[in-house]
Amino acid sequence: MMKTILVADDDKNVQLLIETELTLEGYKVILANNGLETLKKIKEETPDLLLLDLKMPNMHGLDVIRAIHKNNKKLPIIICTAYEKMMNDYTVENSNIAGYLIKPVDLCHLKEVIKKSLANKRT
Repeated sequence: MMKTILVADDDKNVQLLIETELTLEGYKVILANNGLETLKKIKEETPDLLLLDLKMPNMHGLDVIRAIHKNNKKLPIIICTAYEKMMNDYTVENSNIAGYLIKPVDLCHLKEVIKKSLANKRT
């Protein structure tokens, strides 16, 4: 069965690049432009994995994670951000994050982390 990945990023170029790569890998890709839209899309169709930027309009990525974890602690979340310094942030370390990637992201590494995260996903 095809796995669904929600890509939440306010940068259209990043969205297009990741959507193209993941679609070629056989994933169904859903896009969200900000935190509120991310939460709305998760309610509409629960993805198998969330690829999440931290700095987005309307709602910070950490607030998105907190909101998701109220209802779904099992959804693998991979943070994909330009802010390396937050990698060691206490809230990030304790947010059950499947991966933390720094932009510009290495697409081969991204695909490896996604495969590993989906394989480790608890059902």
